[in-house]
Amino acid sequence: MLASVGSGSSESPVINKSGNMIISVQVLKNVTKTSQKKARSGMGFGVVYKGQLDDSTKIAVKRMESGVICNKALDEFESKISILTKVGHKHLVLLLGYSTQGLKRILVYEYMPQGELSRHLFHWKNFKLEPLSWKRRLIVSACICRLRLVSSLCLRMLDLGILYGDIEL
Repeated sequence: MLASVGSGSSESPVINKSGNMIISVQVLKNVTKTSQKKARSGMGFGVVYKGQLDDSTKIAVKRMESGVICNKALDEFESKISILTKVGHKHLVLLLGYSTQGLKRILVYEYMPQGELSRHLFHWKNFKLEPLSWKRRLIVSACICRLRLVSSLCLRMLDLGILYGDIEL
């Protein structure tokens, strides 16, 4: 969890009942220093900026483009928060918090120093990376299959009102 997000600001983030931080847009502007430092062009609904918190934690701040704010995009935004809050996995990027001020919709993730998976699978030549071995690709595929299975099971259990404490291993 984020230890310090103030960047000199007196605004403190609020922790919601799901354990995510609700962080003000001003604090996120402060920790990204400038809106010109793009970590990458966003896939999906926005652009991602690299930031650093007061405790030196590196973060990725994904801002929804104002031109795509529609009911479907807002539903997707809320769905991402809901799913990433409920489904945790060592190979799934961690959602640290979010901001919903006015029409602004921002997600705050842990920063991935090696970049996203698609770079290594499909665009490795463009980024001058070594291609993943077939063994590594198989491991990635198996992890993705397990993640999809776990996430669909978790969502189904939540629909049925089954809590994690109800599951016996």
